[in-house]
Amino acid sequence: MSFMLKGPVGTGHQTVFKAGERARWLGLELLRLSAGETWQGKLADEEAAFVILSGRCSLAVSVKEQSKWENLGGRADIFAAPATAVYAPRQSKIEVRAESRLEIAIAKAPCTVDLPPKLITPADVKIVSAGMANWRRDVRLVIPPGSPISSRLIIGETINPPGNWSGIPPHKHDVINDKENILEEFYLFKAKPADGYGIQVLNDDGKDTAHVVVDNDVAVLNNGYHPTAAAPGVTIAYLWVLSGDNKAYDITIDPRFAWVPTAEAVLREMRN
Repeated sequence: MSFMLKGPVGTGHQTVFKAGERARWLGLELLRLSAGETWQGKLADEEAAFVILSGRCSLAVSVKEQSKWENLGGRADIFAAPATAVYAPRQSKIEVRAESRLEIAIAKAPCTVDLPPKLITPADVKIVSAGMANWRRDVRLVIPPGSPISSRLIIGETINPPGNWSGIPPHKHDVINDKENILEEFYLFKAKPADGYGIQVLNDDGKDTAHVVVDNDVAVLNNGYHPTAAAPGVTIAYLWVLSGDNKAYDITIDPRFAWVPTAEAVLREMRN
């Protein structure tokens, strides 16, 4: 079953949901600090990605040795530029010091593999223009499928222009067969302007339901197709994170929208 959650709006370190609660392989926490404030944490048998949504910080990850980075981030918000992120391996200690007003999303997944800490800069993020017409959107791949950086986590950001759709053609990843793999996913939404909204479609038990999403809402997507739309005049962005027992990104497209790839090819040919 999929869930729609209201993200916390306060400051400090807050847990949105833990792995094993809303999803087996995923957890989400938020860290909001003012300039000069610090936070320390320790991972259990779980990996984590610290995605800087806005602001600037220094961040240290300690396993046997410490890896420390200064002056990370700096974007005004998720809409302004690609993300800076840090991968932290299991059993590591993390220290964050805010150098400005700071918001970090912490995505977690159970992990049994020892991997090194890794800084991901905006220059490392691959940007893809996906779709055509009113389902065109920008996709930023932070930890893409197949990346050796993480054991289970796949991470990116999507920017929906006003009035446009993403997740088109609708797809799912909730069974294991020769074409599809089980991957849980969450979206953390941001709206511009902040009082704007979008629509998240869920598909549980084959039934489509539409949900209004606003700034800081969270969708936990465990099954079914899940396209997203931005209202006219509103840009919707969301951080998306996937995880599963098997990291393979294998999906099934909604047969009702099987025409979309052909339409995209025709539209591209008409533009050339």
